Amino acid sequence: MLKTERLILRGWESDDFDAFKAIATDPRVMQYIGTGESWSDERIQQFFEANTTSQREAGFSFWAVIDSETQTLIGLCGLFRFDGFNEVEIGWWLTPDYWGKGLAIEAAQAVMAYGFEQLNLPRIVAIAQPENQRSIRVMEKLGMQFEKMTVDRRGIDVVYYAKNNPLSLP
Repeated sequence: MLKTERLILRGWESDDFDAFKAIATDPRVMQYIGTGESWSDERIQQFFEANTTSQREAGFSFWAVIDSETQTLIGLCGLFRFDGFNEVEIGWWLTPDYWGKGLAIEAAQAVMAYGFEQLNLPRIVAIAQPENQRSIRVMEKLGMQFEKMTVDRRGIDVVYYAKNNPLSLP
């Protein structure tokens, strides 16, 4: 579990299903996630299972992002090995009611610190569709640098940003 000034990042619980489903089926959230399609109940269950496995085996996963004041699930943030890229990627989703408040940056800063300080990752990458200017701004505010335009495993054009571990020796 990670805590920030306004957030708690924790593993997934069975009670999170309905709140996460509301996020994973919101067209505003899903617009730039993969092909933009809402997730089915089966896909959400697979997501929960994959994250439980990843946390157990790799020490990281996507975590539920909880508003510490209201104890409401407002999104996800975490690390994962993205298919087709041999690096650890950071990602985040927030429900639109929480956009524009600096919470994605707050969550992602905590996750990056965990990745660099606890897991000793040499670098962390992030991708976004070029139209997803909100996520690109988050990447830049995290100190990530643009590296290239590329295509993800689904054939979708993405920008590729990265940040090296500041604790690593040169």
